[in-house]
Amino acid sequence: MNDSSTPTPGRALASSSGSRPSGWPAAGFQRTATALRTVLPHLLRLLPLLDGNIGSAVSNLLNQQPPQPPPLPPVDLEPIEKGLAELRAEHRGLRSQVAEVLDQNESLKRVEGKLKVLEDAATRNIVEQQELLKALKAVSNRVEELTASGRRLRVFALVALALFGLAILLNLVLLLRALHILP
Repeated sequence: MNDSSTPTPGRALASSSGSRPSGWPAAGFQRTATALRTVLPHLLRLLPLLDGNIGSAVSNLLNQQPPQPPPLPPVDLEPIEKGLAELRAEHRGLRSQVAEVLDQNESLKRVEGKLKVLEDAATRNIVEQQELLKALKAVSNRVEELTASGRRLRVFALVALALFGLAILLNLVLLLRALHILP
């Protein structure tokens, strides 16, 4: 029951021009327009032949140069130059600030070195003062010992002097008795 005059639904879709794959040939008008588009640049180069200028027509065919693009409008570089001038000025300012910071760093390093020397000297002075304090305490203890023994020595000297005086007095009394001066 399949008539060759009635297309099947699948063939009807395939034969419609709207859903034709791109590899299939185009309709007659479209093929003609495509051919004219490809031939038209060559025809424009052959037109001088009609005027009798064969040399320029041949050179146009041989020199297939793309058309020259229109010249670009001039670029205004003034804002860029101003920006560069500002950047250079800022760069000079930053360079001077960096130099100042480096100078300050050097000064801080010198001050740090001096502080380290002072710290070492202070530490040595503290150690020396502690040693002197120990020596002073030792001398003080020795003086106290000498003072105590000096007191004892004075007492001993006074006792010895008293005994010596008494011995002299007794010797005088004995001498006088021996001489019969004393009864």
